[in-house]
Amino acid sequence: MKSLIILVISLLTLSGSSAWAVSSQSVSSQTAPGERKVKVKGGKAMERDKSKPVRKEIEEWYARNIAAFQAKDVAAIMSLRTDDFHTVSPDGKVNTRADMEAYTKRLLDRIDRFVSQEFQIGIIDVQGDFATAEVTQKTVRMQRLPDGSLHKVDARAVQREGWKRTTQGWKLYTVDNVRDAGIFVDDKPYKPPSP
Repeated sequence: MKSLIILVISLLTLSGSSAWAVSSQSVSSQTAPGERKVKVKGGKAMERDKSKPVRKEIEEWYARNIAAFQAKDVAAIMSLRTDDFHTVSPDGKVNTRADMEAYTKRLLDRIDRFVSQEFQIGIIDVQGDFATAEVTQKTVRMQRLPDGSLHKVDARAVQREGWKRTTQGWKLYTVDNVRDAGIFVDDKPYKPPSP
């Protein structure tokens, strides 16, 4: 059970950190019907996505985060998170910014390279300087397991991510409501070793 919880935390780290290879990046977006504005000017109908500026900034955040993970630069990764950044694992455990920084260091030490990544940002709900979205993610990486052996690890999940607007732009504030998680090692569902 402990091994499964450790791998779920790795999902939180990767997804909250978006640690995926830049070369295989895929981004999809959704817009709620009420977030569209239709304006008629000079007999022409123009439609605008009102959430687009925030979406663009958050997508740019992902690009910076991906580059930081590719470089295995923990300081750059953490600079993209608020001082009160935290995650909540499916078992309800709250992981502080310091917890996640230490975990990120350990995880990056085990990752040989990222193979591919995909993420979909759902509808972004903006409330002043706070934004949330459901994010679907999949990452494939070559990673050493606790026994030191190198394996292909395919991790996927859906989760809620929250960002705060700061003077330095949007920063990740929280990751929670992790679900539909799946971990495959060498293309087989991962079964944690028995204690």
